[in-house]
Amino acid sequence: MSHDRFVFLFVAIFVLLLSSCRGPIVSPFSSGPPPGPRSYAIYYGEKSPAPALSGVDWAIVQDNYPPGKNGRTRYFAYISMGEIDPGTRIAKDVSRSPGGLESVTLGKNLFWNSRIADIRKKSFRQALLMQIKRDTKRGFGGIFLDTLDSPLEYGRTHPRQAAGIRRAMKSFIETVHASYPTLHIVVNRGFGLLPELAPFVSGVLYEDFCSRYDEVGKHYVMVPAGEREKFLRDISRARTHNPALVVLALDYDDPRRPDLSYPCARLARKEKFLHYVSDWTLTRSVPGPPVGWTGE
Repeated sequence: MSHDRFVFLFVAIFVLLLSSCRGPIVSPFSSGPPPGPRSYAIYYGEKSPAPALSGVDWAIVQDNYPPGKNGRTRYFAYISMGEIDPGTRIAKDVSRSPGGLESVTLGKNLFWNSRIADIRKKSFRQALLMQIKRDTKRGFGGIFLDTLDSPLEYGRTHPRQAAGIRRAMKSFIETVHASYPTLHIVVNRGFGLLPELAPFVSGVLYEDFCSRYDEVGKHYVMVPAGEREKFLRDISRARTHNPALVVLALDYDDPRRPDLSYPCARLARKEKFLHYVSDWTLTRSVPGPPVGWTGE
């Protein structure tokens, strides 16, 4: 027997003996993705959210709040990627650039008094990246990119003026992921683009999963099942590109009479989504169905 064959046989016998004593040796490549969060919450109130959110795994908050210090909760800083809200640091940064806010404005969101923003513009991208840098330095373990639907809807209604906007949105998120590889990124909706974004994000917030706030009628209503089925197909496609993609289902309901959203909890469990219910201002959590509730 040659020396090399003897060494190989010795190593093989040693590994077998070791595995019989300590259990099977498992390859790190066969263990699958690490377990994701089991709970989440969103809070946009004025008081510090840290005490109320210390019991959840993921917490999405306004980025002017300091992230909590407990080890369990990962805090996500809110950043509007599709709109610019007045008075924010991003608005101030863009206003100081050549052309100011008007140069990056695609339209207006009258309900929120915000500007639909053009992610193709360098000044807006730089302002977003500066905010992300500030948030990571302050200890946020994730960012929440909101309002993706606004530029996507603009692209649907203005296809010529919006040429390249989808590509620019994907490019921006790729840049953030490459610059901060350990930072968790969650996007809000953007389902038409989600399959392309999935490899670069940790999760998606499915806002208005089952119940929502009617901004015109100013009351809470159920989401049509047909609308939900369409978006569920988009999520299924996205998960082929990222099987570990976390889906956070968010519904809205009246805290004084929360029974409208009771069926939503069951639907979320069926889809294996994490579920959270709040009022439309995202300052009050809404209790779920009582134990034993059957829908009757």
